Amino acid sequence: MRSRKKLIIAGVIMGLLASMAGCQTLKSAFCSPTAQEVADAADFVAHADSVLNFMSTLAPSAEVNAVMAAIRIAKAVFDQVKSGICVPADQEQAAQTAIKASQTMAMKYGYKP
Repeated sequence: MRSRKKLIIAGVIMGLLASMAGCQTLKSAFCSPTAQEVADAADFVAHADSVLNFMSTLAPSAEVNAVMAAIRIAKAVFDQVKSGICVPADQEQAAQTAIKASQTMAMKYGYKP
């Protein structure tokens, strides 16, 4: 009887999580990135660190500060993947785009990848 009650409670909790958080969030909570995804995330983190280090040598401006903030947010997404936690595909794509765009912007200031 106890195990049946536990199953019912677990089912109710899973149902609430699915309806409140959305299926994508629930799916992310129970998956693991592949080895290739982790390796790709490590590459993006390395690129982000490189651009951040370069940008920190520049005189502060609104543009520089905004780019650095975007890189930090994108880096957090890839740090999550590196630590074995899945992220929604749209977040990963946005983080990739932010890092690539920041590299392009940094080149304007003399950054060499």
